[in-house]
Amino acid sequence: MIFKHFTFNHIKLIETESTNSYLHNLNVKTKQVNGTVVSAINQTLGKGQNQNIWITEKGKNLTFSIITYPNIDVNYAFYLNIISSLAVQKALTDLKIESKIKWPNDILVNKKKICGILVENQIKGTKVIQSIIGIGLNVNQTQFDSLLNATSIHKEDVKIEIEDILNQIYRYLDFYFNLLKESNFKILLNQYYSHLFWYNQIGDFNDEHSNFKALLLGISEIGLLKLRLLNQENKVYDIKDVSFNY
Repeated sequence: MIFKHFTFNHIKLIETESTNSYLHNLNVKTKQVNGTVVSAINQTLGKGQNQNIWITEKGKNLTFSIITYPNIDVNYAFYLNIISSLAVQKALTDLKIESKIKWPNDILVNKKKICGILVENQIKGTKVIQSIIGIGLNVNQTQFDSLLNATSIHKEDVKIEIEDILNQIYRYLDFYFNLLKESNFKILLNQYYSHLFWYNQIGDFNDEHSNFKALLLGISEIGLLKLRLLNQENKVYDIKDVSFNY
């Protein structure tokens, strides 16, 4: 396979605690080529946003991480979340699965979580010099903890091999990474908004004080969530400070 920026160096593991951590540690020892992928049949301690744990059933789902060297201004770091979300969303669209991106980068199908993404950046000066993108996509798992509002590709009546959906997401990541490297920020942001859950709609949210309703305006220049409260006050939230009720 030939790509614009990536080299498909695929490291396959039977089991690891976290593909993000494994790839980070591997890269410390020996620098990996741009686009190196680590996938695992069983990930025992996957990482999610806000130090959450991503739980996955052994052998049923896609858990992988990819390393890139974007060398972009730190002010555009959130665009790495954007391209990752768009790559998964587009791969699901190809399977005729309609999905939405829940800020910052969960993927929902019928308001159920099908994918989680964690982007871990290394910054030097004003540049993002390295990014490890971890993606956990529910593929063949059909039973979930009763506390989890989750679904999978299989539960949406679609069958696909795990390797095939990885390859498809990888291709789209390279495509969107190219748009990022060419500074097509407006195109990427517009595509992100076109698939953003509750974009330009009134939704239910929680912060540290209360439950509240607000209009989701979009994201700030650095990727924070912009909301307009019902009293017409505009507020900006970090991931730690707000959650969605849906």
